[in-house]
Amino acid sequence: MPSHVRAAFVTFEGIDGSGKTTVSRLVRDALEARGERVVLTAEPTATWLGDAVRRSYDDDVGPLAESFLFLADRAHHIVEIKRLLAEGHLVLCDRYADSTYAYQGARLEGIVAEPIAFLRRISEPWLLPPDATVLLRVPVEVGMRRISGRAGKIRFEDGSFLKKVAANYEALARSKGFLVIDGTRAATEVATDALAAIEKRLMRSPRTR
Repeated sequence: MPSHVRAAFVTFEGIDGSGKTTVSRLVRDALEARGERVVLTAEPTATWLGDAVRRSYDDDVGPLAESFLFLADRAHHIVEIKRLLAEGHLVLCDRYADSTYAYQGARLEGIVAEPIAFLRRISEPWLLPPDATVLLRVPVEVGMRRISGRAGKIRFEDGSFLKKVAANYEALARSKGFLVIDGTRAATEVATDALAAIEKRLMRSPRTR
């Protein structure tokens, strides 16, 4: 990847079982092997704020409080992402704002009007927009099959709920900046396509700082 696009921010999105965690790691490994300065991070973060998000799954604090916990974790996370970008790193992130829009947007149905628009409005003044967002598209049935053996599944990992999430992702993917990849194939294949799409996007639209 040319040096003028290394300081960029790329997020990976998709429903549970889409393979984004595995694919984002493979992309990071490929970039590291080429000598790039790359950092892979994730949300919820490994901070106490991220722990609060994870605890909200078990304690069931309610969709609204849960949504604001995600936003608080992200607000703190953005400080670290900006620092890494300023140092010249390519920052990859496993889940970011679009996960909140897709998942909490589904959770907030019937609680607030137009949940995704609501979440976007309160995020927009301080959110750091990604340079590219990789959406791994898989049918809900494929995602459910992949996570069927996962221990300690949380409320999000439910077929009927994930159908709402998948529909939200499809709506979000119409926005500029999304790179939609077929996630049904082997992870190495998906990672190769994701890396090629990222390179093409960043070479065409590098972040200027």
